[in-house]
Amino acid sequence: MKLSLCLSTAALALMPAVAFAQNVAAGDSWVSEVVVTAQRGSITAPVAATATRTPTPIEETPQSIQVLTSTLIEEQDLQTISDALVNVSGVAPARTMEIVLQAPLIRGFPVNYYFDGMPTYGLPQGIADPASLVNVERVEVAKGPTSTLYGGGTGAPLSGLINIVSVSPQPDFRTSLGVRAGSFGTLGVEGDINIPFAGDTVGFRLTGMSETADSYINVVDSKRWSLFPTLSWTISPDTKLVIRGQVSRLEQREYSGLPAALTVAPSLMIDRFAFAGAEDAPRTTTENKLVTATLTHRFSDALQAEMSLSHHDGEFREYSTFPVMPFAGTTYFFGSGQVPTQSEKTFFTASLLGQFGAGPVKHQVLVGFDYDKTDYYGAMGLNFGWGVIDYATPATNAPFGTAPALSEIENDLMETKALFVQDQVAIGDRLDLTVGLRWSKLDVQSSYTSFGFPLVAADESYEKVTPRIGATYEVSDGLSLFAGYAEGFHGVVVAFGVTHPDPETSQSLEAGLKFAAPIKGLTGTVSAYQLTRQNVVTADPLHPGFSIQAGEQRAKGFETDLVYEPGPALSILFNYAYTNAEVTEDNTIPVGDSLRRVPEHSGRLAARYRFQSDAWRGLEVGAGVTAVSSRELTLPNTVAVKGMALVDAQASYDIGPATLSLSIINLTDNDGFEPYQYFGGAYVIPTQPRSAFITLRTTF
Repeated sequence: MKLSLCLSTAALALMPAVAFAQNVAAGDSWVSEVVVTAQRGSITAPVAATATRTPTPIEETPQSIQVLTSTLIEEQDLQTISDALVNVSGVAPARTMEIVLQAPLIRGFPVNYYFDGMPTYGLPQGIADPASLVNVERVEVAKGPTSTLYGGGTGAPLSGLINIVSVSPQPDFRTSLGVRAGSFGTLGVEGDINIPFAGDTVGFRLTGMSETADSYINVVDSKRWSLFPTLSWTISPDTKLVIRGQVSRLEQREYSGLPAALTVAPSLMIDRFAFAGAEDAPRTTTENKLVTATLTHRFSDALQAEMSLSHHDGEFREYSTFPVMPFAGTTYFFGSGQVPTQSEKTFFTASLLGQFGAGPVKHQVLVGFDYDKTDYYGAMGLNFGWGVIDYATPATNAPFGTAPALSEIENDLMETKALFVQDQVAIGDRLDLTVGLRWSKLDVQSSYTSFGFPLVAADESYEKVTPRIGATYEVSDGLSLFAGYAEGFHGVVVAFGVTHPDPETSQSLEAGLKFAAPIKGLTGTVSAYQLTRQNVVTADPLHPGFSIQAGEQRAKGFETDLVYEPGPALSILFNYAYTNAEVTEDNTIPVGDSLRRVPEHSGRLAARYRFQSDAWRGLEVGAGVTAVSSRELTLPNTVAVKGMALVDAQASYDIGPATLSLSIINLTDNDGFEPYQYFGGAYVIPTQPRSAFITLRTTF
């Protein structure tokens, strides 16, 4: 683990962002399963598969891509996907407490989680988050539309995607066990066991974790656990089957945030960690089950096939009491609610990957077929007259009582068929082209009833062809120019209040520089982009819990992601993003209003030092600072939360059979507030105060 450095916000604003990489030779770039692992002490990864569905050197991919390796995850003591995503420029994570409320954002727009290239589905998109990194080999973040390879149906990536790549069985027996404890009564355990069978032919690996914790928010607590079994079978030297499973559950007392008005007016200041509402409300639960089977077969050195089938079952039940409107001073009218949802997604994909051509022009062609069927049920029951609560007086908190009857019910059945083709063309030693085309057909059957009255009974069908074209050119060793254009297509279902949804579409332009060690140890990406989206679903500020489709929104900006590793002792990570995300057309929201939760300026600077001398070998220290500018809380814009800078610190010591680690969050005890988008209102959550955690991990 690690120990952090304090860096000023001003210095951070001048720093560029990070690109991460891993170890795979370019000659292996068309092999289906590539285990991309960073060397101990390295956080770089030169190859990624998410943007092209083929393991391709990042330097040759005409798109901004960042990879968070297992080394980075371990050294920064990262516990959740949200924790990890601060290391990527232009990403606004959704905290674990918010996953039934908000999705993570890339370049201002919500995105889905993918697991090993397989899509998941939920409303909101963050529901699939397993709230754990225990099974993660790396996280690949591809920015801009990647709809040529993944798009068309629900969960299609219009502004990017976050692909969580799982660990795989290894040829040797190993097991590890870790125990973590710290602030707010946190106590957790994690384990990893790898067992090879029949030589190297069959491998089984099981990872899992369990944790209980209180919270810095009064009376709020949580429990989470997850299990990830994986079986690999090398049927023959040319054929392999991998079956992965995931079962996870997150249970927490629902928190509805603090009205921003109570945190900005000195005369109305209250306990920043106050909980208002029903302390005995049933806990909100989120459960995810995912199974994936992937079969690969190599016909020859130049041709291979892959088939994957996955089934995702996601469910959450949300119970809460929440502020509706101010009454007087620190007292608010409160409502109560329940929101049960369930989704089932079955996804099948089959593809052929071949290498063709000789001499100065070589082709790597991917052709394939996708089939996606998603069944979604969502309901909501609200009681806007549950009670009157004073944020300054916990004694006014009242019992939850009976959950409101379900009044809003939505059922969606979505089916997508798609054909895609991609050609990666190498022309000589310096020029690489990527061109792609996808045809998608989306069929949607939706029904929406309110208090028993049918409002929508839709049976719609949409078709669209989405192109992509891009190029990279190596101007000198380790330095490349890139540029690309892509379009996106995303099916929209009936979100509460949207009666006749149109598919979302997007167009993206991006250009920049890629660094692959033009000087020793420097890797990364610098890019400028413009992304425009139409028919965007956003929260309806006049009707809590409902949505509207805005006309058009646009994000444009500049991002830098850099890693500098001059040797095994030192790693430095920089990221910076300038993001101008705003409404460009709308009937009710003023044109020019900024999108919610999106800072105009954001960045991170982190460093890790690993002692190399015999006297101090095994000791590592690290530090980081993450900074963001102000963020709007509502659309239309009415109030913003101030910017802040947070410092983290880590240290670890390898004592032979075990490693002892210390991690500190918010080292300087910044007492700011952050967006907490409850029903689209102007609510905030206090920043987590200074917290410390100790981990003891041993490997056999």
